[in-house]
Amino acid sequence: MPNLSDTPQVLRGYQDDPKRVFYSDIQIALTREVFIVGGYGVLKPGTVLAEISSESSSRAGQYVPYSFEDPSSDIDNFHGAYLLADGADSTSVYVTQDDSYKFAVGDHLAVADGTYYGDSNSDDLGAITAIDRTTYTQMAVITVTNNLVSDFTIAQNAAVYIQTTTSGPYTLAKGFLFGGVDTGIGENYAQGAQSVIVLSNAMLYNGLVFNYDSEAQTDLGSSTSGQFIILK
Repeated sequence: MPNLSDTPQVLRGYQDDPKRVFYSDIQIALTREVFIVGGYGVLKPGTVLAEISSESSSRAGQYVPYSFEDPSSDIDNFHGAYLLADGADSTSVYVTQDDSYKFAVGDHLAVADGTYYGDSNSDDLGAITAIDRTTYTQMAVITVTNNLVSDFTIAQNAAVYIQTTTSGPYTLAKGFLFGGVDTGIGENYAQGAQSVIVLSNAMLYNGLVFNYDSEAQTDLGSSTSGQFIILK
């Protein structure tokens, strides 16, 4: 863990009690072990997860936090990388240095913003062919296969994310994170984390799940009843 300053301190590791999020007995849920790629920092129990699609040659089958179809719906909980420059009909994508460590060469990216919403208005950027972290100190340049067009702007919270399904909007929820993990952020700490995904037969407290939306509900075949999410 990084030392935050020279002031004497205790930096505790991160762990949330899953009983706080899961109302039902977790022992009866259908679960499996998964690996979550690095760069997304601390993920709380109940975070909706998505599986990197088969098109992504380098890390297919690994997991990332589910990305909203519409980044503007909740900026704090969109698990992608916000653009630092508007699209310019080129294959260059500009993101922060830290955000660049969410991605690897071979990952297939998609882009969406607050105006371009839904499967007909999100774009497939194709595979990452290079990640340049040396030309600029303040940002990284990700080179993709397909042009990032000028319609996607920082004014509309445009962001890129790893594809977790091969058709638009290229984001598909698969289940809920069982226990809190720290996947790390940036060059030295974005190492990823082993964890467990809850796939079915569970009830969660709706108000404690941060990246669950109507599209994720459709993907998961779940429903809400009062304060609960019911995952059948």
